[in-house]
Amino acid sequence: MYDIDRKVDKRLKIKLLYIVFLFSMPLYGQMSFEADTIKINEVVVSRNTINDESAGYKKTMIDSSVMVKYSNSAIADLLSENTEVFIKSYGMGGTATPSFRGTDASHTLVDWNGININSPMLGQTDLSLIPVGIMDDIQIYFGGASMLLNNGGIGGTINIETKPEWKKETLVSLNGAAGSFGSYSGLMKVKTGNFKFQTVTKAYFQNCENNFRYLNSVIGPEPVWQTRTNSQVRQQGLLQEIYLNNSNNVVSARIWYESSDRNLPASLLTEPNTGEKQFDESLRTMLNFDVFRGNSDFTFTGAWVMSRLNYFNRLASIDSRNLSDALTLKASFGNRIGEYSKLKIVIEELSTVINSNNYSNNKTRNTATLTASVERNKNRFGTSILIREILDRNNLLIPDFSAGVQFRLIDYKAYYLKANFSRNSKIPTMNEMFWNPGGNPALKNEHALMYELSYEMNQQLSVPLKLKYDISFFRYNIKDMIQWHPGVYTYWTADNIASVNSTGAESSVSLNYIQNNISTSLRAGYSYTRAISTRSDIENDMSAGKQLQYIPENKANAMLRVAYKNVYSSWIANLTGKRYVTVDNSNYLPGYFVNSLNAGIKFVSKGTSIDVNFGIDNIFNIYYQSIAYYPLPGRSYSLKVLVQIVK
Repeated sequence: MYDIDRKVDKRLKIKLLYIVFLFSMPLYGQMSFEADTIKINEVVVSRNTINDESAGYKKTMIDSSVMVKYSNSAIADLLSENTEVFIKSYGMGGTATPSFRGTDASHTLVDWNGININSPMLGQTDLSLIPVGIMDDIQIYFGGASMLLNNGGIGGTINIETKPEWKKETLVSLNGAAGSFGSYSGLMKVKTGNFKFQTVTKAYFQNCENNFRYLNSVIGPEPVWQTRTNSQVRQQGLLQEIYLNNSNNVVSARIWYESSDRNLPASLLTEPNTGEKQFDESLRTMLNFDVFRGNSDFTFTGAWVMSRLNYFNRLASIDSRNLSDALTLKASFGNRIGEYSKLKIVIEELSTVINSNNYSNNKTRNTATLTASVERNKNRFGTSILIREILDRNNLLIPDFSAGVQFRLIDYKAYYLKANFSRNSKIPTMNEMFWNPGGNPALKNEHALMYELSYEMNQQLSVPLKLKYDISFFRYNIKDMIQWHPGVYTYWTADNIASVNSTGAESSVSLNYIQNNISTSLRAGYSYTRAISTRSDIENDMSAGKQLQYIPENKANAMLRVAYKNVYSSWIANLTGKRYVTVDNSNYLPGYFVNSLNAGIKFVSKGTSIDVNFGIDNIFNIYYQSIAYYPLPGRSYSLKVLVQIVK
């Protein structure tokens, strides 16, 4: 037993005892479902965690009916198949990280109710570990819109929310799934309360052998069919929420624990079983106090996030043990000025402690931010301005800012022309500064100038038919980008050596038709991204003027859903263009086009509903890779059963 493990276990036990004491009361929970599952009374929500009215910015919300379909799936799968976000995945059992608009995973923030949960060591979040079903809402903020929540999300922000529904009822939900390659999972949600008190419990688990067959085309002169090994996944988690509503005050407490034990499959270029293993564990707690007084509102948030990551590689003789603690204190004040304007001030402090056998000793960091924003919406014209100052390592950074403007083209119609301009900074991760060897404590923060122009419309074409459409054009100029490169010694080091220009366009369209017992919806999206390296301080570097690695120029997806009474079916198509795997663009992975189909039926009786769903993924058994030499599975099958009881 290592000394670091004994210290970690002792600290974790103390914290767990505190949390058990804090939350020791009957545990119940809630479940979000499609609106047509069971007819319920009107839902009253006293507060939206995130302000979604800021003028001039692009934001996408995932439809609740889509989230229900993916309840047993990871957020990575949901985003890959339904949004313009590119997911870089090592396949079943491996990590999955997001990429917005030509940026990498460390330029993407993942927030939980507005609090950043990215690893302070890596600067990213593994979306393969978060099931969709435990979240009530998922919002995607593109580019400058991410500054409305936190700093550093140059590409964008994915905000996942858990929130109450103030009504008097008890709801129990059981969601089970089984599928190909030894996969089975379960999700339980229980919720009870009234208009003053709500308690929610969500528990989940997943087990998968991931022993799928794949075509190995690099093992010899002729391709050979093999079976994936060392790819097992074991995951479990619990999310508990408590809410108190007292007139103009709302108090909420949340605790989220999850752990996963994964065997990591090897690259096709190495031996089949390298003995790679990874253990992830996290404990996230949050306390909120919201106060509403006339035209003013106050929010106070305290969040503590513990993350542990242990990685073992027998072949490379690596035994990496890492523990991080992050404490966030956040306070905001909002005040409506007159009928059309609103002022908001946010103060946030983040304290981080890292205990890792990959650092020379324990490392700490304290970052404080002060943000002020003003928004004005009058008639057909809206504007918003934001300015943020960051204090990092006792140094004041150059202030960041963002300005947005929008214009309603037709009175009383949802036709908007939007534009925004932002400067956003990203401070170096702890690994980039302190990894031993190669970390560089003298790194400067990365910063980007971001421009965006977009058009949005939302039109009821007729009583049964509704149309939504949007198109956005963007350009990013990222300076002082941090890259790891071979140093003067035998190891790699981190430096501010690169600049990148990313330009492109995104567009999506959705049609919804509801008439009598028939409902049909169609959504299609496309994105084009040209992310070019414009400068590198590495001698004889071949990346200048080339597309960044693993950034597809073209990505598209579409979903068609048809329902008649309680019977439904949907078709999902996902197209990803070629991705270069070398900096000089001399080698690439071919694009792929994957299709999936699912169909189901609902049985509803009084306060109970049962939803049975059968799905086929990768219908045409396409062989493809998201990361070079890491194959993804061919055709697979799944059966899901969702039971919901409301009293």
